[in-house]
Amino acid sequence: MAADSSGLTRSVAGSPLRLSAARRRTPGRLGRRASVVYGIFLLPLLAMLVVFVAIPIVLSVMSSFQAGTSGKWIGGANYVRFFSDPASVQLVVNSFIRGIGGVIPSYLLGLGAALALNKALKGRTALRLLILLPFVISAPVGLGMWKLLLDPQSGIPAALGLHTQSVFTDPGAVWWVLLAINAWASFQFYTMLLLAGLSAIPEERFEAARVDGAGVWQRFRHITLPGIAAITLAACGLHFINSFNEFNLIYILTAGGPLGATQTLATGAYKSAFSDYDSGYATTLTTISIVVMVIAIALLAGVGMLVARVWRRVKPSMPEWHLPRRARRPRTDVRRGKGAGTAVRTVAAIVFALISISPILFTLSRSFDSTPGGAEAVSLLPRTWSLANYTSVLGSPALWDTNNIAIPPLAYNFWNSVVVTFSVTVIVIVLSLFGGYALSRMTGWVPKAVVGALVLFQLVPVIVLVFPLYDILSWLHLLGSQPGQILATTAIFLSMATLFFRVFFDGTPREIEESAAIDGAGPVRILLQIVRPLARPVIGAMTAYTLINTWNEYLFATTLVSQSNIRTFPPALQQYMSSYNFTATTTPGQQAVYLLIPVAAAVILLALTQRQLAAAYEGGAVKG
Repeated sequence: MAADSSGLTRSVAGSPLRLSAARRRTPGRLGRRASVVYGIFLLPLLAMLVVFVAIPIVLSVMSSFQAGTSGKWIGGANYVRFFSDPASVQLVVNSFIRGIGGVIPSYLLGLGAALALNKALKGRTALRLLILLPFVISAPVGLGMWKLLLDPQSGIPAALGLHTQSVFTDPGAVWWVLLAINAWASFQFYTMLLLAGLSAIPEERFEAARVDGAGVWQRFRHITLPGIAAITLAACGLHFINSFNEFNLIYILTAGGPLGATQTLATGAYKSAFSDYDSGYATTLTTISIVVMVIAIALLAGVGMLVARVWRRVKPSMPEWHLPRRARRPRTDVRRGKGAGTAVRTVAAIVFALISISPILFTLSRSFDSTPGGAEAVSLLPRTWSLANYTSVLGSPALWDTNNIAIPPLAYNFWNSVVVTFSVTVIVIVLSLFGGYALSRMTGWVPKAVVGALVLFQLVPVIVLVFPLYDILSWLHLLGSQPGQILATTAIFLSMATLFFRVFFDGTPREIEESAAIDGAGPVRILLQIVRPLARPVIGAMTAYTLINTWNEYLFATTLVSQSNIRTFPPALQQYMSSYNFTATTTPGQQAVYLLIPVAAAVILLALTQRQLAAAYEGGAVKG
């Protein structure tokens, strides 16, 4: 006992000295030191965003007041040219068709898939992988499959005996086809976000509604829709911004045709810059697109607020559920209803999975068909099953011939994608982790201003950055180089990742950090040894998101890099498959094999990152 008492005495006696010393350090030196360290955490992030986002935005606006060829200041002449050109109206109309038409069908499909996957299903993991597969397929590959599928000579029209022109050259059908393809490629965005919203709705509300006799539609109308209203508005607003200024879909499938029927402000700006060599007018179009988009969003937000206010005033006084009170059903009826609901959701999930993989299934079927195509009748299933297409393509010099300096093999471009993807992902995670933590722990006006800038940067369309980045990388002697592409691509993911980490760190308890600070740990040690392990799910989710989107990045890869031996795989494959020699000498079955190679890589990538993506949208919300 004596030994214990003396030990206790020493412990108690030592504690006040240590705590008082810590207290003397914390408000003064340690507090100031922490602020300095947080500033150092932010510096690399801010430097990247200033050079590759903020300055390009300013240069883009300034360039719109200059002549594109000479750089001479011409005031508002480019804007006068736009508003006096009758074709400009069609550009704006097409942009709204692309924006609104991109949101509505994608949201409806995404909502259906989210409802189907929200609860436990047999084979849910496999179904989820199949549904999300188009999300990880790069634009040239996904759209290449649709071109093969809809080809009037070797696709579905020929298999059905329909002798029609290409839907991409038919002014009456082209928009419907483009929007349907867009819905196929983008509804997974809503699926993931709406799953997060659905997971936040307490299950007890549904249970109570079932016991009170609420049907499926009533539960959906009065519980599900209000529960996901906020995330629906945010997702639709963000998707509208991206769709309004989207580039890949139209550029790859129609290039703005036929006869300008699908030309938007984004593709028109690209044409002005790289076909007409008029960067001044190109940046004018991107600036106008931002202004029009902001006005449209403000009007929609105003109408939404007005409708909400009117609804609150005229809303009748009704019970909480707005449902007629019924006699409570026996518990067995509720369970039977659950069983029927599970069956319906399983069927719905299978349907959505088939929607996602239907182009892939057709491409796979064509890859096993060894007939040359052309005048022969086309069938949905292979007429002659064979691996000849795989043997021909996988042994092709186009994939492996390293002796051809002028045209490097596609395997080289595939390796470029690996290098760029992992480099960008590492830089994004490191910078955003440190920057998000600093913004969460700093006080004063600086973090608020930085967060506001990050939100603004996140809303700026990527097409706005392309043209000034072209000049900036040229000034830095990085244009057309892999480091230049890595830096530019990193910048477009930093804002979202930093905001994501900042929100997470705002919600973490700080007691452990305070205890560590009292024990003498500095901000670096606290972040790396204490906070970082807590952030593993968020790091995994952002790593998966960045990997997938960097692997599929197309606009910067095709604009900022022109040399074939430096390009990443998506633009290199697009360039190779668009050449006349390729289309003239390669059978549809061989074209299918070329498309399936990156699809196989996408399947592997999704399988490796599916757990992290699931953690992002299922673990991002807390029940209750």
